[in-house]
Amino acid sequence: MNLSVAKDLYDAFKRVVTMEDRINQLVESVKTAHSKLENHAERLARLEGKFELLEGSLGTRRRRLPE
Repeated sequence: MNLSVAKDLYDAFKRVVTMEDRINQLVESVKTAHSKLENHAERLARLEGKFELLEGSLGTRRRRLPE
């Protein structure tokens, strides 16, 4: 095998391994972002419930917030 062909094969293999590592890192980043977004969605739902409870308990003296 020619040295040039072996070097080309090595470079191609190195590129594939590097791309696989980058894809794995990206997958982990997306998983982390997804879990954080789910946490924020739950927190927003709780806050929304608290505001609705406050609106209901304050009576009719105050205007309701728009939907």
